[in-house]
Amino acid sequence: MHYPAFHTALCQAVALPSIEGGTAPDWVHLLPAGGITTVDNRGPYRVADAAKLVAESLQSIGGQAPLDENHSTDLAAPKGEPSPARGWIKKLEARADGIWGQVDWTDAGKALMADRAYRFISPVIQHLKDGTVIGIARAALTNRPNLRGLTALHSEGA
Repeated sequence: MHYPAFHTALCQAVALPSIEGGTAPDWVHLLPAGGITTVDNRGPYRVADAAKLVAESLQSIGGQAPLDENHSTDLAAPKGEPSPARGWIKKLEARADGIWGQVDWTDAGKALMADRAYRFISPVIQHLKDGTVIGIARAALTNRPNLRGLTALHSEGA
């Protein structure tokens, strides 16, 4: 679908689910349901149609999106610095509590999860000027949460 000019936001804030037995989670929480607020007061953002967002995001990312560290794809790569993927988001799913992504972890990503080096996921979203989210482009492992309402990577019962 074609949208008028859109903006990209590095959201920094979804806590990663608990890692049981030293394995990385298959699914990570990318966006909460309802209004999406941030610690730094960007937004608010909203998902108007979760099913449409899931379908259009998967189509625009060619079936999978990188999961890097600290938004290196957006911040380091443009400067010619490394930005390796630590996993690949290969499926998106709309659930009652928001949008979740299924991750195919790289060996390095699995090691980071087993070591509990990161606690949160930060999605990179595309949105219209009014805050309507029109795409999930990728995500990053981070320890500086900004997005409110997401499940931590290392939390009980996730």
